[in-house]
Amino acid sequence: MDRLKVALERLDVAIDHLDAAFDHHKARVFAERDELARALAVAQEAEAEARAVADNVSARLDTAIDRLQTVLED
Repeated sequence: MDRLKVALERLDVAIDHLDAAFDHHKARVFAERDELARALAVAQEAEAEARAVADNVSARLDTAIDRLQTVLED
């Protein structure tokens, strides 16, 4: 019986270590996920700003082209 008791105690310790390792890993994964979500939000905001600038530049170029065509037609 002593050997069984020792084996069960060792098993309990091993399970506790596995639980702790899993909890640590899970916390790290959640932290990485949260950081990736923040980085994605920043990237999406930067993309939206870049699109706005590109739209503005496109509109200004269209206006300039129209003016040049008007001048060349006269």
